[in-house]
Amino acid sequence: MDETAAKSIPPAPRSIGERLRAGRERSGLSIAAAAEKLHLDSKVIEALEADRFAELGASVYVRGHLRRYGDFVGEAGTELVGLYSARDAHAHPPPPDLTQIPQAERRADPRRLVTPFVGLSAAAVLLVAIWWVLSGSRPDDSNDVATALPTPVVQPDVAVTASTANPAPGAATPVALGSSAPVNPPAPAASASTTPVAANAQPKPAAVAESPAPARETRLKLDLTNDSWVEVYDSRGERLFYDVASAGSVQSVSGRGPLRVVLGNAAGVTVEVDGQSRDIPEGAIDGEGAKFVVNRSGSLSRAR
Repeated sequence: MDETAAKSIPPAPRSIGERLRAGRERSGLSIAAAAEKLHLDSKVIEALEADRFAELGASVYVRGHLRRYGDFVGEAGTELVGLYSARDAHAHPPPPDLTQIPQAERRADPRRLVTPFVGLSAAAVLLVAIWWVLSGSRPDDSNDVATALPTPVVQPDVAVTASTANPAPGAATPVALGSSAPVNPPAPAASASTTPVAANAQPKPAAVAESPAPARETRLKLDLTNDSWVEVYDSRGERLFYDVASAGSVQSVSGRGPLRVVLGNAAGVTVEVDGQSRDIPEGAIDGEGAKFVVNRSGSLSRAR
């Protein structure tokens, strides 16, 4: 092949790692210097430039490192993430949609059509029986009994003289012959209870059960100076945040404490709880990342 034909062949496209290495070399930086400026391990830089993305963990971590490192060395980070996503989708095709698989047509069960009619018939029979019982037990108007009046008591005719109309105290009251009234009628019996009852006494209302106060939510604010992977979960394990947060952004979440937080780049994240600045505990930092718990009191502790 002559020299003219060799020049007409376009150069082979460079890989993602080759573009990153070339950008770093153009900036005049070594792997150690680039890792120090990005607060990353040198092994991460080496894996990115060698296209060994599987060593970096989940694909979300890989996309975050590609965007950040590509922009740092002068390569379009968004473009590199798109190339990686296309490559990852080709290597791991999505599972087939099982909802599109044709299924045999199901025939209607005739018993399902009979069941509603049976239920309606039983309900109608029950209503007729209730109506018959109620109509048979209703009293007839002709059998109504008038309210009985008290029978008056007839007292015997007693001749009372003027002297006995107002007898002296302690004197026996004379009674005419034929009278069955006692000579000294007994005094009326005292009431069984002499305690007066208030006419307007009202029963004390039963104690009303107080409903429990709603649980207070913890407000978490993350201020990022560098890109970092962020995960936040509430006390029930529900995911409140799960993504790569870009540098210069502020992520605010609220949830029922205690909150569990995972950071991929702890050095580039400032933490605030309920408006108060909090420092990440040293025991919660593992390499570049950190795992800690935001307690209900607002303090931070290492996640177990």
